Amino acid sequence: MKRLSLNRQAMRRSGLAAIGGALLAIVFSQQTKADWPQFRGAGASSLMANAKLPASFDVSTGAGVAWKVELPGVGVGGPVIVGERIFTTSSYGMEERRIAVTANDTKTGEQLWSREFKTTGRPYCHPTSANAAPTPATDGESIVGFFSSNDLVCLDLDGNLKWFRGLTYDYPKAANDVGMSSSPLIVDGVVVVQIECQADSFAAGIDLATGENLWRVDRPRRANWASPIAFKDTDGQARVLMQSSESAVAVEPQSGATVWEIEMSCAGIPSATVAGDLLLVPAGGITALDLKSGGGSPAKVWSNNKLNPNSGSSLVIGDRVFTVNRSVLASADLATGELTSQTRLADAGTIWATPVASGERMYIFAEPGKCFVLNLQAAEPELLGTYELGESVLGSPALSADAIFVRSKNHLWKLADSK
Repeated sequence: MKRLSLNRQAMRRSGLAAIGGALLAIVFSQQTKADWPQFRGAGASSLMANAKLPASFDVSTGAGVAWKVELPGVGVGGPVIVGERIFTTSSYGMEERRIAVTANDTKTGEQLWSREFKTTGRPYCHPTSANAAPTPATDGESIVGFFSSNDLVCLDLDGNLKWFRGLTYDYPKAANDVGMSSSPLIVDGVVVVQIECQADSFAAGIDLATGENLWRVDRPRRANWASPIAFKDTDGQARVLMQSSESAVAVEPQSGATVWEIEMSCAGIPSATVAGDLLLVPAGGITALDLKSGGGSPAKVWSNNKLNPNSGSSLVIGDRVFTVNRSVLASADLATGELTSQTRLADAGTIWATPVASGERMYIFAEPGKCFVLNLQAAEPELLGTYELGESVLGSPALSADAIFVRSKNHLWKLADSK
């Protein structure tokens, strides 16, 4: 891959702050009461503006590791953060039929509470996954934990139960051969869950206050692990995007009514990303749709099959979109989709987690527990270092103003520079 010209490199570096700041302003205007409210954070962007994150860490010496605490069981979902509380889900016991939502103090790691429940649906999943596969979601006042067994629990920030739904009671054929992992989404007081499998495949909007169905729509009968995302249309109305092997469809969160639908074969694991007026859908690699195009469905702007996001979702930093395919980090121009760089991550192993970033630094966690830290200031990302946690990581990390929180198989880590 040829490097960009020096002039274009300079323009890119200057544009990184300007365009990146504009995109982050859009993302963080959606953030109200939670620091990292859902899978991939505010606006599903995987970004945290102006965070002071560690450039390196060393588990053997403790450098850059503020704390590490054991969690009640296993999990492959990421954490969410509200103020000084961080929330995770776990599953354990025989066939992982015990499930829990746990709160820890972000400063000390101290467990504040953990609430345990019994599964009502099938807990079975692939050996590399867990019943606690989806990332929980919060609106800053309630915590919603969702599990592969189709158990959905809503708690307040102190761990008091608001409601519990065993969705398999209502939809007994809703089960996936290797487990569910689509994360819940909270939009305007509605919990959106996407449950797609070979039998009773559907999506539902559930009242956050009561746990009752507001709507339910049939979905294609095929296994799908992608998570729904929220965005706003040109009129400022909230919409929910759901993808499948058949189409990308935008629905109204209060009713589930279809706003538009585009026939396209979307990936079954990574989710879409919003970047200003562009909607980046994992279809044919990445396909960019123009949300401002009007006339019903958004128009296609570009598509690049070399931007295959594989398992983790794409993220946008400045005027570039990044994807990770196996052990290759690729970037492309956000406006045109033109490939700008390809960086191989040596001995990465499988990468399931979506990368996270702040400023000009990106963090990529691989399943073996490796963390790749890259500087994005130049056109070609520069590897700053590779660091080891020593424990499997499949879930996407969460960011705060001064730390990276990582859910490994059995532990929760806070990576932060010493004060």
